[in-house]
Amino acid sequence: MNDTGNSVRRILIVEDDDTAREIQAAVLQGAGFTVSSVSTLGDARQSWTSTRYDVVLLDLSLPDGNALSVIGEIRDRTTAGIMVLTSSHLDSERLDGLESGADDYLHKPIHPRELVARVRNLVTRLQARRLMEAPAVRFEFEGWTLDILAREVHFGSGQRERLTESEFRLLEALAKNAGNPVHRERLLAVLDNDDAATPRIVDKTMYRLRTKMHAHLGHKAKLIETVHGFGYRLDATRL
Repeated sequence: MNDTGNSVRRILIVEDDDTAREIQAAVLQGAGFTVSSVSTLGDARQSWTSTRYDVVLLDLSLPDGNALSVIGEIRDRTTAGIMVLTSSHLDSERLDGLESGADDYLHKPIHPRELVARVRNLVTRLQARRLMEAPAVRFEFEGWTLDILAREVHFGSGQRERLTESEFRLLEALAKNAGNPVHRERLLAVLDNDDAATPRIVDKTMYRLRTKMHAHLGHKAKLIETVHGFGYRLDATRL
């Protein structure tokens, strides 16, 4: 399976064109996603009510209603990202979709590679957002205490270590995913919203973070583990 995070991601396609729906489903299944597809808004409502989806691909031209009108409903009832699809190239329609609450927008016909890339990028952005929006808690690891609410890091009996905002974001993301490896792409989304940024910025920031934190640990085992070819992992305990 291609990388789409730590688990298989579920996609719902809402598209009344049989050929387009089948092609989109085949492309996304080939990329490792679990895909369900329907042709009407009525069937879509039943599907997102009973199943948790990571992304809903919503065609704007459907036979049983205005697709724009259900974007708010999807927002209220699910945590899914919303990508609207249309054959129209009018800026007004694109803006209507985004202003209604959609996360992304694609013109048809859709290039298979672009479809996969845009869905993966949306999943990554949503994962990063959820990491940062998780309830404020405290974590402990190897003598360190991370207080997310206070946005402070302490060693031992209370010695505070000053971290940059980027360093703190990386540590926070690793702690919230404690014990599990976090992919560089997910950390990049947490760290920087610049589309031109590369995972290399994650490695550079991680080097600075490790230098500060390992200075207090002497010859103990590495605090933040590198998972080669993937990302980083931190073992931490919620307090």
